[in-house]
Amino acid sequence: MVLLVFLGFSICYAQQNVILKEDFEGFENNWQLINTKEFKVNQEAGTLSIRKATENQIINGCMWYKKTIPSFNADKNFSIEFEAKSISSEFASNCFDFIWGKMQEYDGTRKLSIYQIDFNLTNVRLAKFELFKGWKYYEWSDELKDSSLSAFKIERGNFNKFEIIQKDNIIMVKVNNSLVYKMPIELQKIGSEIGFQQCLKSEWEMDNLIIKQ
Repeated sequence: MVLLVFLGFSICYAQQNVILKEDFEGFENNWQLINTKEFKVNQEAGTLSIRKATENQIINGCMWYKKTIPSFNADKNFSIEFEAKSISSEFASNCFDFIWGKMQEYDGTRKLSIYQIDFNLTNVRLAKFELFKGWKYYEWSDELKDSSLSAFKIERGNFNKFEIIQKDNIIMVKVNNSLVYKMPIELQKIGSEIGFQQCLKSEWEMDNLIIKQ
């Protein structure tokens, strides 16, 4: 379901199972494809490509894209690993936003309780949305005083490896196998969905998605 709106930490996965492995070479997982004047989601050449056509200050609109993974539970430990390539963005630093949690469906899609990682070229940030409460934004990775975290730099046009890890009440993010972010969170009580938010004029591609739990 898609809604177009116009306005030093030890990590072990030995006990986890792969619940989704997607290389986008086939169509057995039924990713919803979008092709409107403003938004496009397309699967071809072994990737999922996402695009918004117009700058946000001209057309103030977002695409909320979600995919339900029936065996995924946002309240349990997990890892979400994927490769992504940022092609362009109206903001010099922006890459893409990745979401997990629950979007409740009635009269379309309403965001009930989601976490989001904002990926930029040199930093990342956690955000949380709750229905009737709105957005809460956490510190950017380059604002954290933590010697266990690494700096990073992404170049547009190249695929990089990203991993979002939830272990107990901690969210961690790795970029190209380096730990770049760590933040305590309150676990969500429900949610079996992943997706992304596309508000800025930008284009990016995703490949080799693996979810373990």
